[in-house]
Amino acid sequence: MGKSTPHKKEGKYRRKKEMGEKKKKENLLPWITAGKKTSKKEKLSSIFMLAIKYIFLCLAAGMLLYNDFRFGLCFLPGFLIYYNQWKKRENAEEKYRRMVAFRDALTSLAACLEAGYAMENAIVAAKRDLECLYSERSWICMEFAAMKRAVENSIPMEEVFRGFAVRSELEDAAGFAELYATAKRSGGDLLQIIRSTNTVVSDKAEVKREIRTILTAKQLECKVMRMIPPGILLYFQVFSPGFLDLLYRGVLGRGVMTILFLFYLALAWLMGRITEIEM
Repeated sequence: MGKSTPHKKEGKYRRKKEMGEKKKKENLLPWITAGKKTSKKEKLSSIFMLAIKYIFLCLAAGMLLYNDFRFGLCFLPGFLIYYNQWKKRENAEEKYRRMVAFRDALTSLAACLEAGYAMENAIVAAKRDLECLYSERSWICMEFAAMKRAVENSIPMEEVFRGFAVRSELEDAAGFAELYATAKRSGGDLLQIIRSTNTVVSDKAEVKREIRTILTAKQLECKVMRMIPPGILLYFQVFSPGFLDLLYRGVLGRGVMTILFLFYLALAWLMGRITEIEM
């Protein structure tokens, strides 16, 4: 009566196995999704602040161009264009920051491998080094923390680096993952692969830094030039209120202001294109 049958033992073993697999999947979930996107709260906060800024610019444009805030509401549909331009700049900045962080990670990994660490232990050591350079909530530290959890759950290093490459959306990270997988299968020199990848990434980061330094001065000049026409209108409104009354009254005056505003937008777009280099 008190003895358990083979069927009961098999059922207990199956339940334990299922629970173990479930726990393993739960532990892997942060590795799969780590560092891929910013939190929803931060994203909504950024969009809200951007919308407030755009509404203020629209009202200011309505006052400067037509001497009436209500005309600024006509520019509100342009928020989608404004948002897309802002998102494009943010993505470019984030990609550059990730490339620099990836370079620092490769440097740390190379130093750990030279000290005799296995790749699995080098991930843990590199995570500690990166936490000295970046905050624990930074993208690269969260990625290495997730990679550490993946290694602890016996995920092959090839898959760990491939997952990192997919989430980072970096071409150099994808190339490194493929080189590492090939070298692991054929018994290549892993340290040399990391060194060569680190050299390539460092050269790219240095070239981009020099380009950004050169363009910063020109972009600042363009910003000053874009502020001159609104500044002139503001000056006349404050110190000579009646000087522009002819342009603020009637269909003809407002039509001239609208044409001049479109011409101003075209020139601002052209200046932005001249000082914008895809890196």
